[in-house]
Amino acid sequence: MISIQIEPADNGVLKFLLDDSVNGGGEEYTTRTVYEFDGIAGKQNQVKFLKDIVLELGLLTGTELESSCLRIKTEWGTQYVPNDTELKNKIAATEKELKRLKSMLKK
Repeated sequence: MISIQIEPADNGVLKFLLDDSVNGGGEEYTTRTVYEFDGIAGKQNQVKFLKDIVLELGLLTGTELESSCLRIKTEWGTQYVPNDTELKNKIAATEKELKRLKSMLKK
């Protein structure tokens, strides 16, 4: 059986993945992963941590072919004020998504 232990650290968390029967052979296997939540990559590491937990627990999150697919990602906060470059990039991405959706209507 696989078990997951999470311990807080000063700047993130430690995750231990314990398997008490690797490939059904009864052998123990342990991995330790450090997720650092401080610094520039802090939010990206939080997303990676959550995605890893979902994967290791075997949770069904949906596929790209389903109407409902769980996504773990970061977005702007509702009070965040983006700069001009960020706004232009967001507008371009939104226009691209709108174009993709409109092309689906024509089919």
